[in-house]
Amino acid sequence: MPINEKYIEDFVEEEFMHIICKSVSGSKLFKDDDNRLYFLLKYAQYSTGYLNTYAYILLDNHSHFLIKNTSSDELKLHLESLNEDSLKTHQKKYLANEICYSEALEFQMKDFFIAYAMAFNKKNDRSGSLFVNPFRRVRIIDEMHLHQLVIYIHANVLKHGICTEFENYKWSSYQSILSEKKTILKREEVLDFFWW
Repeated sequence: MPINEKYIEDFVEEEFMHIICKSVSGSKLFKDDDNRLYFLLKYAQYSTGYLNTYAYILLDNHSHFLIKNTSSDELKLHLESLNEDSLKTHQKKYLANEICYSEALEFQMKDFFIAYAMAFNKKNDRSGSLFVNPFRRVRIIDEMHLHQLVIYIHANVLKHGICTEFENYKWSSYQSILSEKKTILKREEVLDFFWW
């Protein structure tokens, strides 16, 4: 079944977006905590220089992220700081202005999903696609949408009946936002969303 185009928006510089990645046929994306931890580590690796992360949740068959795209200048500086031999074809094309900003981010996210899927398939003696393609991305339209999405992401475990207290769910950004431990999250900015 095709995905509605309203869920496949272009990445725009310095815009907030809601990223949703779903598994094919509702299969499990994570079989254990090691899978979840690996997914988050890969996400941190692939998002660096491309996205700033504000909230996330990992559920059995899908995940949500609230992100803000970096600027084109930030992305170029990041890519120029990397060893040229380690750059992927799409990164070289972006630096050479052969692909646009939105394509650069889409390729990077696809690479992230592929890297995770390959590791998951190998560990679980599985083959084939793991994620629905294309992945969903929705631009945040205003401040109210932004605030509601932070709440929606963290409360998603309640919607799906996974637990009765979202504050205690281990695989969301909620506890990280409230802690002082090191994180890639834009913690202070998220907290500022709710101070009027």
